[in-house]
Amino acid sequence: MPQPADQIQARAEALWLQIAAELGVPVADASFRRLQVNSSRQHWRSVLEIKLPQGERFVLRADFDGCPPSPFAAILARHRAAVSGLKSEPGVSAPAILWQDREHPYYLMEFASGDTALRALQATEYGLGDRAAVLQNIGQAVAALHRVSGVGRRQFWPKPFLTRISERARAVRSGQVELPKPHKFLGLCALLHRLGRAARGQDFDAALEHGDLHLRNILLCEDTTCFIDFANHRGIFPQRDLATLWLANCPDHLAQEGRAPGYGLVAQADWAAFQQGYGRDLENDPVFRFFFARRLFKSWVMLAQKPRSPDPQAIQRAERLAEIYLQVFDALRAAE
Repeated sequence: MPQPADQIQARAEALWLQIAAELGVPVADASFRRLQVNSSRQHWRSVLEIKLPQGERFVLRADFDGCPPSPFAAILARHRAAVSGLKSEPGVSAPAILWQDREHPYYLMEFASGDTALRALQATEYGLGDRAAVLQNIGQAVAALHRVSGVGRRQFWPKPFLTRISERARAVRSGQVELPKPHKFLGLCALLHRLGRAARGQDFDAALEHGDLHLRNILLCEDTTCFIDFANHRGIFPQRDLATLWLANCPDHLAQEGRAPGYGLVAQADWAAFQQGYGRDLENDPVFRFFFARRLFKSWVMLAQKPRSPDPQAIQRAERLAEIYLQVFDALRAAE
């Protein structure tokens, strides 16, 4: 049963008594500030900034959805591995985990200062900062994260992905799943099969993924880039992280008016700056091309109508997004 966000925050604040006692820090006079949570999760997730009178700051994340702790513990282990590995990378970090509940998905981290990469890029639209420099910096930081998370050279075999894509295509074709622009979606499925064949057997440098590497999960301050909210502990495709980076915030990633569009309608200048920082040609990497199209596929699938009658505004928003996804699909098809 969903709970009001205020109730969820109160439950998270109540954890501070136990946490402070176990860490040996003062319990009294702590102040709490609710941090942004995805609207679809705010009825079971709380993220709080906790500030002590002496100035120490922490971030507490607590999920109250009853999920089993074992996968969560594995994701935190991935987070800790990134914290350790990035110590050798100047200017790149992840906040240390200071406390973890043994039975529930609750944990306390160091406070990471800075603004999100999304806001930093938006600020450049108003002349606050150099957009190319911001993107180059992000590219360098992501390259460092993947470098310290490397698991060696692998070959790409797309069959498991293509099997699931075919299953979804059959569901749409038979009417079991309703999507906006279904015929175009089926065209995207066909494109993915072609891109999968082109990438089959390709060598690539594998690395443990971040798992949710969008621009709100990268914090930028003057001399440090910090990664937060890891969500993976098994995937080894850095290209999947990179596709998420560009498409999770769609349409924010698209070339704005006056900028020449490049691959997938991302501004060509943005691609150039990011790839310079990351140190690889992604636009011509067959494995990246596959995962870029697959991320578009996932976004489109999320527009599926629910069994109940959805809100008319939600239907209109889905239609608008489908139009944008269609434009990106057409650009990918043209770039084959």
